[in-house]
Amino acid sequence: MKCSGICYFLEKFAPSRLAEDWDNTGLLLGSGQQEIKKVLVCLDITKTVAKEATEMGVDLVISHHPLIFKPLKRIDADSPKGSIIFSLVRNNITVYSMHTNYDTAESGLNAALAARLELLDVTGLNNYKQESLYKIVVFVPADSVDKVRDAITAQGAGHIGNYSECTFFVQGTGTFRPLENANPYIGKVNLLEKVDEFRLEAIVPVNNLKEVIDAMLKAHPYEEPAYDVYKLELDSKKYSLGKVGRLSRPMPMEEFINYVKQKLCIDIVRFTGDINAVVSKVAVFCGGFDGDFSGMKIHNPDVLVTGDVKHNVAVDILNDGYNVIDAGHYDTEKIMVQETVRLLTENFKDIEVFAAKSEKRPFEYR
Repeated sequence: MKCSGICYFLEKFAPSRLAEDWDNTGLLLGSGQQEIKKVLVCLDITKTVAKEATEMGVDLVISHHPLIFKPLKRIDADSPKGSIIFSLVRNNITVYSMHTNYDTAESGLNAALAARLELLDVTGLNNYKQESLYKIVVFVPADSVDKVRDAITAQGAGHIGNYSECTFFVQGTGTFRPLENANPYIGKVNLLEKVDEFRLEAIVPVNNLKEVIDAMLKAHPYEEPAYDVYKLELDSKKYSLGKVGRLSRPMPMEEFINYVKQKLCIDIVRFTGDINAVVSKVAVFCGGFDGDFSGMKIHNPDVLVTGDVKHNVAVDILNDGYNVIDAGHYDTEKIMVQETVRLLTENFKDIEVFAAKSEKRPFEYR
């Protein structure tokens, strides 16, 4: 399996366009042409993880946090970061990272955290990014309309809400004159042709646009198909950095705190708010909470489960009357490793995928 094939799959699952502007995601080290047989998944590529990858003979490391966050002016093999990069390069190990794009993806990290807490009726906490929609219009001879329509809808064109294969076509007349080097499906060289054709059109999400165009070109009988693609100014799919849902039954806050510890396999959390509150609606925001309360104000959850709440944000939380459980950055994001191992194992039968065993939370609680 080429590394590019795995990268393409992960890009479809968690598109890099969903990442924050300051983030650095995708293939960060190595070549897309490298053959991949073993994959190691981790949160952070530390010295111990790099050593584990080398000893295991893996070809690809997939991390949540990027190995290279900021532009490097130099790579010093004697520096901590440089020694890791040199070790990976020497052992021909590629690196792929998916960070805030994975947090935001529809079935990404925040969705996994909500699922781990067994939340019901889960929806987005806030509107973070909106997916662009395009319209593809192609002109097809009458005998090929069904073939082309089936090809583009199989790649995601024509999906609107709870409906699939939504297309429109109308009959008309197409004209063309094949020139000297043409090999026309219909007509003869240097003769003007008038052909019964159909204008076929469908909506396409930006994430499916390339595949839809490729499928259309492959299915179309013409040597040079006539088609248009244009961006639409419509409300489209929205992505959220957090999720909100409800518990199957209300719980006293003290019980819910213990429930979070049990579900995340941790012994300690930080809490701010009303310990006597009752919890029914729960918001989740993996990793470091950015202090954006807009989604909290809209959905009014009984508690927010997150990690890395800064002091000034905690003060704002108290002043605004919210309840927050800080379960830690590492412990709200370690689910990424298990979920990515599962995702790749289910979809790639010819590679071995492992979770890093040497990784641990950077802090000890005493």
